[in-house]
Amino acid sequence: MDKSPKRIGELFDDISPNYDLLNHLLSMSVDVGWRELALKELEIRKGDVILDVATGTGDMALKTRSSVDCTIVGIDLSRNMLKTAMQKWDARFPGGTFMALQGNALQMPFADDSFDRSMVAFGIRNMIDIGGFLDEAHRVLRPHGHMAILEFSVPPYPLVRQLYLLYLTRVLPFIGGLRSGNRGAYQYLSESIRRFPSPGSIEELLVQHHFRTVRSLPLTLGVCHLYIIEKM
Repeated sequence: MDKSPKRIGELFDDISPNYDLLNHLLSMSVDVGWRELALKELEIRKGDVILDVATGTGDMALKTRSSVDCTIVGIDLSRNMLKTAMQKWDARFPGGTFMALQGNALQMPFADDSFDRSMVAFGIRNMIDIGGFLDEAHRVLRPHGHMAILEFSVPPYPLVRQLYLLYLTRVLPFIGGLRSGNRGAYQYLSESIRRFPSPGSIEELLVQHHFRTVRSLPLTLGVCHLYIIEKM
């Protein structure tokens, strides 16, 4: 799979008008609850400085700022996704400031120990080097800072797994292709979920990159997984 920053940026530029719909399709419309749980578990406090990696259309940033008075910085490869995020932010918080920049999460332009909390929702599986991202996330988090990783996964239960894989490989590319005119993008997103490492493998990787897993939660029969981790 081509996960070069250029390729991923172009892919999400292309599907940005339909991205919010895509998340609902992938999650069968339960992603709203997943995001709320991730933010609850992250325990963001008033005045915290938060990094939203792969901010996309800004859903996590908007949910965070709606519930806590904090500072949020977003980073994403896709300029078009960021434009959508800014439009949504302006509609929700007229006159407010959302600091969002186009950039690569493997080479973030932030000083060491800059953020109290970090989060990445449905973005880590699109990174060409997950370990490299974890090193960068570790660098920019303050000591004992927490990060929430929310990502799609393949259910471990045989029947649920079979049905979900059928949905991923046949139904999603068909519907997404009809909606956007770009079936290939949806086929990539389906394949990226199927190839993403298992929760056990991710937890081992986290240890290797100096994080402690605080919570590891399968969601909706394993369709999604939430990791709350702490910088060690």
